[in-house]
Amino acid sequence: MYVGEFLKSLDRTSTGVAGLDNLIGGGFVPGRVYLVVGPPGSGKTTLGVQFLVEGARNDEKGVYISIVQHPRIVTQDMLRYNFGLLAHVQAKRIVLHDLGEAIFGAGRRFSWNEILEMLLHIIKAENASRVVIDSFTSLEYAVVDPENKRMAVGRFIRKLHDMGVTCVIISEMLSSEAYTDEYYLADGVIVMHHFMRNYQMVRAIQVLKMHGVPHDSNLKKIRFTDEGLVVYPEAPF
Repeated sequence: MYVGEFLKSLDRTSTGVAGLDNLIGGGFVPGRVYLVVGPPGSGKTTLGVQFLVEGARNDEKGVYISIVQHPRIVTQDMLRYNFGLLAHVQAKRIVLHDLGEAIFGAGRRFSWNEILEMLLHIIKAENASRVVIDSFTSLEYAVVDPENKRMAVGRFIRKLHDMGVTCVIISEMLSSEAYTDEYYLADGVIVMHHFMRNYQMVRAIQVLKMHGVPHDSNLKKIRFTDEGLVVYPEAPF
């Protein structure tokens, strides 16, 4: 089998975002780790929740692990959309975890290994197949050993691979020219953008990296709709 044919034959996990699967050959490769990064208000959390809702519709258990916002607030914010998050939460097809309370309420800082073991414990306990961590950047302020991040995150991702979990890590865009360790370690990177053009907000998405999957890396227009984020095949400008 040719390499191209093999790549096309890989199973895909739908992102749940209309139009996004078309940019990445049909969806995420299951059991891999993807980074979604962008500025405030760009749609990162919405994309993550849509990913979990799509799994719940297909009897895949999802876990949303919140680091900053209380899960109740995230749920309230997502009620503006018609994808039915609340019903999936009530049926426990999607479980919301507030890890931020444990980390920032502890009165001390942790090592990277300690924090990542907390994440793994939640994922294992819930036997989840889809996971969203929101947001990874906030953990930077809770660790005592920032110099150990790359090795610890590398081990964390390897363990997720072994568990067969498809994970979306949400991260804040601190600089468009500075790449954190997650960019290099994740299997794929999706960047959310927004710009002001002619006094109007323009929103876009870009698949910066996607291991093993033919993908379109050009900027594509996105919009918030009643059904959540939608990706369009044309450029945003």
